[in-house]
Amino acid sequence: MSTAIEETLRALTEFESRLDAAKAGASEARRQMLKMADQWAQAAKATAIGEAQKTAAETVSKAKKEAEKEAEAIAKKGGAAVEKLKKSLSAQHSKATELVEKTLLGEKS
Repeated sequence: MSTAIEETLRALTEFESRLDAAKAGASEARRQMLKMADQWAQAAKATAIGEAQKTAAETVSKAKKEAEKEAEAIAKKGGAAVEKLKKSLSAQHSKATELVEKTLLGEKS
């Protein structure tokens, strides 16, 4: 009978050893999965940030080009308005000068 008990104890000890090994393997697999998940999350985060930065840069570049184009159009309009004003002032100056000359010379307009 002691042989049967010894064999049973040996079998239980071996089973416990295998169970401990399986637990250790499962724990290592879990640790590896968590490490891989963290690496994947970091890579996904870096990709998302990169894409967001790229999109932001494109949006800023596009807005800058549009603003520069609009500023150029406004500057052209302003330049044309200034030239028109200069011509008008010149014409008014000429008329005023002529009127002053006539007044000084005693001529009637």
